[in-house]
Amino acid sequence: MRYLMLVVEPDVPEREPDTDIEDWVRRHDGDGSRVLGERLRPATDMRRVQVRDRRTLVSDGPFTESKVVIGGFDLIEAPDLEAALAIAAEHPGSRGGGTVEVHPLWPAGGAEQA
Repeated sequence: MRYLMLVVEPDVPEREPDTDIEDWVRRHDGDGSRVLGERLRPATDMRRVQVRDRRTLVSDGPFTESKVVIGGFDLIEAPDLEAALAIAAEHPGSRGGGTVEVHPLWPAGGAEQA
């Protein structure tokens, strides 16, 4: 099953990536559990798109007075939620004030799995 991991971190301008992430990426790319992942650009580069009354509204970020931002994401493949949580716990983003959210994905085609 696939899981989307969102790396939520303190909102610190132009924070340098943790060097431990390179080891985590190498390990999980090597064992096939990491499908894809990237750092996100700062919240000031973000845009929000909404369609209201058939009009497209685009707003520049940042949007809220938040103390945290989504700093990146990883798409992982794991046999079950317990394994996905173990992979997330190893992620450097889960330490030092950060959080890794683990979101199970619906399988392609929309069929539900238990």
